[in-house]
Amino acid sequence: MVTELALLSIRPGEQASFEVAFARVSGLLAAADGHDTHRLVPSLDQADLYVLEVQWRDLAAHVDMFEPSDAHARFMAALEPFFATEPRVIHVPARSADD
Repeated sequence: MVTELALLSIRPGEQASFEVAFARVSGLLAAADGHDTHRLVPSLDQADLYVLEVQWRDLAAHVDMFEPSDAHARFMAALEPFFATEPRVIHVPARSADD
């Protein structure tokens, strides 16, 4: 398993609209081959910052399969109007049950 962490900086005052838009398209992410779970988490210290955490089967499921897909294009098209800056995405090993 691989965890994708995306830092999403949202235009000031657009948080509620962003959350509604995310809820509308989150099914596209959830239906992706290799997707396990995801959660959108607002920052406690920066009102305009969110972390999108996605558990993928492996890196290829995200990078090679979801990112070039039509579902990803539709997912991003719905969210991009809310971004203040380009999302920053990293991948880290998923936590094990022992962590």
